[in-house]
Amino acid sequence: MSSLVRDLLASRRHLLRQVEGVRPHQVAQRPAEGEWSILEVLAHLIEVDRHYLAEAFAIHTDPSHVFVHFDDERWKAENRAVRKIPLGEILDHLAASHREVIEALSRLTEEDLQRAGLHPRRGRYSVRDVFLRFPTHDQNHAEQITSIRTRLAEEHPVNARRQ
Repeated sequence: MSSLVRDLLASRRHLLRQVEGVRPHQVAQRPAEGEWSILEVLAHLIEVDRHYLAEAFAIHTDPSHVFVHFDDERWKAENRAVRKIPLGEILDHLAASHREVIEALSRLTEEDLQRAGLHPRRGRYSVRDVFLRFPTHDQNHAEQITSIRTRLAEEHPVNARRQ
């Protein structure tokens, strides 16, 4: 197993640990108007897994491909009802999307990882560079989930003590 695969697995495990023990009523609750709930964060990760994977393969196939960033605003507009999906279902889809990423990465050779396309601001951007985005993205959202949980607990301290 490559160190990159290990890093992706570890970052996702860390993120999922931030969800452990969350109260059912909290998963869909937004800490403030316009901010994401834990469910929305997790559902977003499913789509980002698939988007980054598609971008990695586009770069692998076409050296003139310019990396396309994930459009958070469009995703929010198209997924307004995601908070109605049960947490278990979201977690199942998240596990499946991450498994797809790990399986795809595991099949790539070092030569495949070095293949490059373009980044709109950085120039040369390799398949490896795309896969390196996953752990950082997971870490950012792990921190976001921790923050959401803290803020919700501050709003409802009695419920937080029961956790």
